[in-house]
Amino acid sequence: MKILNTLLLGVLATATVSSCSDDKFEGFYENPAKTTQATCDHLMTGAFWNGNDYTFNKYWRMYTWDNIFGKYAQTIGYKNNTGSDYYYNDGYVNDRWANFYKILAQYRQLENKYNALSDANKENNRIYKDLTEIFVYDHLAQMCDLFGDVPFTKAGMIGITGDLAGSRAPFDNDEDLYKMMIENLGTIYKDLEHYKASGTAMVKATLIAQDFINKGNIDKWLAYANSLRLRMAVQVSLKGSLTAFGQAAVKECMGRTLVIDDAKGIEVISDKDGFNFWEDFRNGFKDINNVASQPMIDAMTKLGEADQDPRLKVMYSANKDGKYIGTNRSEKNAFQEANGSKFNGFGEKEWKDRYYAALDSATYTDNQLMVSPIVTAAEVDFLQAEAIQRGWVQGNAEQAFVNGMVNSSKFYYRENNMYASAKGKHYTYPGDDVVKAYATRLWASYTDKLDAILTMKWVHFGIFQATQAWTSIRRTGYPMLTYPTDTDAKDIKDLPNRIKYPNSTKASNKQNYDAVVATQGDKSETKLFWAK
Repeated sequence: MKILNTLLLGVLATATVSSCSDDKFEGFYENPAKTTQATCDHLMTGAFWNGNDYTFNKYWRMYTWDNIFGKYAQTIGYKNNTGSDYYYNDGYVNDRWANFYKILAQYRQLENKYNALSDANKENNRIYKDLTEIFVYDHLAQMCDLFGDVPFTKAGMIGITGDLAGSRAPFDNDEDLYKMMIENLGTIYKDLEHYKASGTAMVKATLIAQDFINKGNIDKWLAYANSLRLRMAVQVSLKGSLTAFGQAAVKECMGRTLVIDDAKGIEVISDKDGFNFWEDFRNGFKDINNVASQPMIDAMTKLGEADQDPRLKVMYSANKDGKYIGTNRSEKNAFQEANGSKFNGFGEKEWKDRYYAALDSATYTDNQLMVSPIVTAAEVDFLQAEAIQRGWVQGNAEQAFVNGMVNSSKFYYRENNMYASAKGKHYTYPGDDVVKAYATRLWASYTDKLDAILTMKWVHFGIFQATQAWTSIRRTGYPMLTYPTDTDAKDIKDLPNRIKYPNSTKASNKQNYDAVVATQGDKSETKLFWAK
């Protein structure tokens, strides 16, 4: 239990645990709903834990939620189902919505606790508030990217006020929220620099014990805060009222600490019983869902089968003929059903006759020590390459692109070798020089350099960060994919531009829901302020 034991060091000297269930967790970290003695460091950990379903590569996020957006982004192989090609389940939307407000409620408790402290105690506890705020903003930005306007500034207060009627919060404008987050992350970055220089040994020891994301490593938190800020700044720099503001923030971010090395990415690694999300993940990616996407394969074989992307063989296992074939939007459902890989209760059936390339088992479905990426060095490299190519900052876009290809390749080869799987093949990273040479040839093959940058970022997101892939497509139009109209669908006939609010919030927060509908609307075809 590598992660969990590290988490508990210095907190409980005698505790022994065998799982990381909510009941066990609450035994170690005081639940603010059940005690008035919760401390800021405990509340920070509680907020991280409340967000675990949509932070780690867990079944619920990866299969029931991200698969929706992997389908929209075409980063996964999937069945073409006429009548429901763009369908999503309102129950899944409600769960994502509710989970965010569960995180926010914990943060409000921390905020309230912190505000009640003396000035001296605030100095020692601000770090916990700052780190939780970074995590909250990461998820808040995702909520804005899904829905547009969402309740935030007055939301999550019922645990403090006890006022049910007053807890029905108004929806904040998503442009205002983005501006707030970008400004506040800049302030938090400076706070972290101050803490790094002056934090006490006691607080640092407590932080190491309670922080299961970065293990108290302030350099990584600086990189997380600034890389997240860069992602947000790029997001708002193309369209809307924040373009000049966003581009100025991009320049500032690129002069500060960023995630630039795959070995120092912001991530959580599974283990076999503490943070064990592998088994559920594997169970989700079975049958047709474990096959490759043809647009992904096309992007990785752009230079021909003899000059393939170094990531291809660690992302997919070739078919019976040694070929890489994925599902595409022109195939009929019956054909896909007949040719999809099958699982039984004991694992894979015979694969010798399979038609499609499959998700690599060593990297994905049999990887018991799977890495859950939050912010990767490759994403940051591609963000920088885009900013340079668009002329927002000075620099060498090709070099940033090549760096992205190197860090992305390192990430997938590392994932492929995390666990000694007996089923899959493990490959040795071919070396920076090989990847750089391929990336240079690939860059030269693209007339449109933004296409190169954004397509390779999309490949990197893959199935692990499918929601980010869909967001990038909506913002930029890259890669240019085919989305046929589903004429048989009753509701959503074309690729959505946003997700509609869950039915639960329409009922429980009707007055404020009606108000946001009057300004933004609640239609899938509505483009958000930053979208192309």
